[in-house]
Amino acid sequence: MSNFEFLSVLFAIIVGIGFAHLLLSIGRILGEAKSLNIGSVQVIWTVNVLLVLVTYWWWLINLRTIEEWAFLELLVLLFHASLWVLLAATLFPVTIPLGYDLKAHFERKRTSFFGILVLAAFADPLVSLIVGTQHLFDMGWQYLHFIVVGLVGGIAGIRFNNERFQQVLAVYWGLSLINVSLSPGIVLDLYIATP
Repeated sequence: MSNFEFLSVLFAIIVGIGFAHLLLSIGRILGEAKSLNIGSVQVIWTVNVLLVLVTYWWWLINLRTIEEWAFLELLVLLFHASLWVLLAATLFPVTIPLGYDLKAHFERKRTSFFGILVLAAFADPLVSLIVGTQHLFDMGWQYLHFIVVGLVGGIAGIRFNNERFQQVLAVYWGLSLINVSLSPGIVLDLYIATP
């Protein structure tokens, strides 16, 4: 078993925890939709976080080229993966009681949610640097745009509570994620090249 295979199991578990939390929350909401109050902003961010978890897991294949690992690199990757899972955790409580106001829950957790988003935007380039400086530069303007949207959008999300603004921010961040994911060599075409 290679170092990458060994570590990829750990990251699959971490990402899987976030993914499972969101899927279980969605299942509960679908089963109790009439008695739960959920806002559109929370729904959009749920889709975004599901997408970022899948995209992050898929991107991790880039780590297969690293033959020797430093403990600090592992800590940076664990920190970054944990941030995405914490985003998922702030969207919904672990248990959703009947009649629970999910919209109010997200509003209470909004500062934490966007604070974590800002931390993830800061940590993301560090994670990319683990693969190599050239990899970071190869990702192009789409990646830089995604990072800036995460930083500025996260700060704005903390600062502005207007629902329309929050909706636009969530959609724009999601589109930014899709844009960077569709960029050549970043996420979606990783398996085209020979491993």
